[in-house]
Amino acid sequence: MTNLTTQNPYDHEAHYKLDVVPIEYPELDEYPVAIENIGWTIGNDCPYRCNHCYSMSARRKGMDLEPWMIDKIINQLLRLNVKTVNLGGNEPIFTSGLDVNKTLLPYIIESLVQNHIDVGLTTSGISLIHLQRNFPGTIPLLNDIDISFDSPFEDEHNKNRGASLYQSALKALRICQEYDIDRTIIMAAMSWNFSQKHIDGILELARVYSANIRVNPLKPVQTKHMEIMLTTESFYDGLSYLMSKCDQIDLGEPILASACSHPGQGCPCGRTSFRIHSITPDGKVPVSPCVYLHDYKVGDLLADDIFEIIHSHQFRSFRRRVANPQYVKGCKDCGYLSTCRGGCAARSYLINLHTTGNHSLFVKDPYCLRDYEEAAENGLPAFPQHPVLPNDRILVHRNYLCTWIGKPKAE
Repeated sequence: MTNLTTQNPYDHEAHYKLDVVPIEYPELDEYPVAIENIGWTIGNDCPYRCNHCYSMSARRKGMDLEPWMIDKIINQLLRLNVKTVNLGGNEPIFTSGLDVNKTLLPYIIESLVQNHIDVGLTTSGISLIHLQRNFPGTIPLLNDIDISFDSPFEDEHNKNRGASLYQSALKALRICQEYDIDRTIIMAAMSWNFSQKHIDGILELARVYSANIRVNPLKPVQTKHMEIMLTTESFYDGLSYLMSKCDQIDLGEPILASACSHPGQGCPCGRTSFRIHSITPDGKVPVSPCVYLHDYKVGDLLADDIFEIIHSHQFRSFRRRVANPQYVKGCKDCGYLSTCRGGCAARSYLINLHTTGNHSLFVKDPYCLRDYEEAAENGLPAFPQHPVLPNDRILVHRNYLCTWIGKPKAE
């Protein structure tokens, strides 16, 4: 994937106009569905313009959530016995426009917790700062908090965010310490921010604030994102180095599970997790199996039965892919088939789409472990083998998407 050529620019708002995805291999069996972990974009507004934003093309202003809608959505989730909900997507405090005095974030947090659902928050720092200022009683209700850092270096972080947010992110980490809440530094790994120098900087931040680190290799939701994606070499070298400095907490990234000889189950999207999108201008709240794949958006949680949604062909396509990786082109005879299972569905779909113009889930991950082992001049870098992952703690991003979570080792 080092030298991919982008073809015709993809219309990343096509999902507003029509069903854009094919029904693939409808005759195949599916992986069992056990939805437990949900991501929820609770607003359409965000004053920041992060260059790599994945949700911008799935948010349109026009309507905001109302309490009765929130109640109905939560009742739908309860029918699935959902365990965790992460509030993110836009900056979560802005549920009702940019006026934080109108925010419904505390109502959403309180309602979920009252229904015995663990709640996480993903923020640039701003949402947590506003909660401390105006709704401090809400903070102890949060299970864990992910705070976004695009770089450990202030100028780079602020430039990519389009705003001076670095100090707000640090303040949010301090608030987490004050309330003794599990905290994670989340980084979208890109071509410019995943050097050893950057990784060392993130490790130092995490040590100072006793935080976990979570890494999502960038998924190119828009064609322009292809320019800032990790090369295959930087994906393996960067994660090998980072993981050598950490104890492993979650190996939701299927390729990493395979590289670590850990029993993985492939991509969790549509199988154990899904994404609730923000309310549309015409008052619908759609869902997609994957936070990054807006083309698979389906239904309306305010009008449609939740079981009909998760058994739609959009969701079933994901479960067919993970249940039948031998049908993923190029994967049939791979020794990593049972753990990788074709790799990350979003990365596979999006890069194939941007480079060929074709819509398909049944394509293999461009960071394919077997291909890299065979092609790399110096072979595969070292990864921790057979790690034992902790099962005594809840983090809302575990088994939610293709991600990696670790805790820096003491120096």
